[in-house]
Amino acid sequence: MRRLLLRRLLLALPTLLVAATIAFVLAHLAPGSPAAALGGDFGAPGLVEEIARIQGLDRPLAVIYAEWLLRLAHGDLGFSFRAQAPVAELIRDRLGVTLVLGVSAILLAMLFGIVLGTVSATRSGGRVAVAAFAVLQAVPVYLIAQLLVLVFAVWLGLLPIQGLEDPRATPLGLSALLAERARHLALPIVALGLGQLGFVALLTRARLREELCRLYVTTARAHGAREAALRFRHALPNALLPLLALFGSRVGALVGGALVIETVFALPGLGRLAVTAAVARDQPTVIGVVLVAALVIVLANLAVDVLQIWLDPRQREAA
Repeated sequence: MRRLLLRRLLLALPTLLVAATIAFVLAHLAPGSPAAALGGDFGAPGLVEEIARIQGLDRPLAVIYAEWLLRLAHGDLGFSFRAQAPVAELIRDRLGVTLVLGVSAILLAMLFGIVLGTVSATRSGGRVAVAAFAVLQAVPVYLIAQLLVLVFAVWLGLLPIQGLEDPRATPLGLSALLAERARHLALPIVALGLGQLGFVALLTRARLREELCRLYVTTARAHGAREAALRFRHALPNALLPLLALFGSRVGALVGGALVIETVFALPGLGRLAVTAAVARDQPTVIGVVLVAALVIVLANLAVDVLQIWLDPRQREAA
């Protein structure tokens, strides 16, 4: 296990470096420049050039990249041109919202996806369930979000649709504040979770049906084992192990979905920070957000690998 963790961590470093380098190159080759964004459309003659000189943006790209790598090696993500603050502080202040949104959506998708996939695998009407799950998986997450807003916010008026709290509300106690934030996060979490629920349900159904046809299930059934015990004590745990591995590959889709959801619901998370920074051509912030998102994906996949080895004795012995 320790050797596996060490190997994965050593492989994570070049992965993060490649992701950050690609983000650096694309951010600096994109049309426009931070100096032009800071100078504005009606700046004085020569203002953009002066800003570029002050910010060090008029130097060769290779020199800028070398200095950026040196700062990154010391844990410095740079300085935001737009917010005039360290990028690490901006990310730290917004990372919590994104993590709450992503983890809650994962739990929602896993819980209901496994339940629905199990029920559809062992009951009649499976074709209708498969069609429903496929449609749910195919619908873009932003469209799911808009439909939820239309139903629960516009038609029913039950839930808010923007931010983490109502700015017009009087100061609240801790419990009331948590309840208010839960109301504001309900629709974003459900929208992001529904975007992954169809995937989990389809995989659970397919894997469970495959396990129910295996020889050990047939043998246990011939020895008089109860059908419920066969499904839930024997077949389902074996079916969920490959699902866990495949779900690790979907962490990137969850991160991308979180960026979209935060923009739709105006949540102060990494997604909205990235969009705002991209519009303002704030290259250090965009690169920092991409690097942190890549780090989250790498760590999530590492956690999935460790959990899978811990749950599967065969892989634990191989590791």
